[in-house]
Amino acid sequence: MDMRRTFRQTIYEAFLLLWKDIKDIRWAIMLIIAYFVLGLKYLYSLCPMVMITGFPCPGCGLTRAGFRLLRLDFTGAFRMHPFIYLIVVYAGMFGWNRYVRKQKMGKYLNAFLLLLMIGMVIFYIWRMANYFPGDPPMSYYRRNLLRILAGWIIL
Repeated sequence: MDMRRTFRQTIYEAFLLLWKDIKDIRWAIMLIIAYFVLGLKYLYSLCPMVMITGFPCPGCGLTRAGFRLLRLDFTGAFRMHPFIYLIVVYAGMFGWNRYVRKQKMGKYLNAFLLLLMIGMVIFYIWRMANYFPGDPPMSYYRRNLLRILAGWIIL
């Protein structure tokens, strides 16, 4: 007996697994949404590192790059953060592996993720050396928590 799934069954089962995953992490999703909603209204930045130190993080610009990618501004997305494309590739590979093949991460996906993170740190160091301080996202934000605390301590 052939146990192959049809395309329709595969999509249906993938959707059910995705829905289960969303339900399992619903509180985290709600907290992230609340953080973004409140952060956009009351904070000058959504990046915790920027708010604390004033310096951009290795991921600074990824959200803007993602929004540019959604608007099909491929050049603008690349200029904002070139790693957005590798992250999209990783997300696609992860989704395929998790929801279609129904398998765990695997050593290749883990290695890809590790290389992606190492590459982002190297790119961050290069970007800081060549473009900091400059145009966003490579800007220094003076209203950061450490600077405010230092001002209180010095007074």
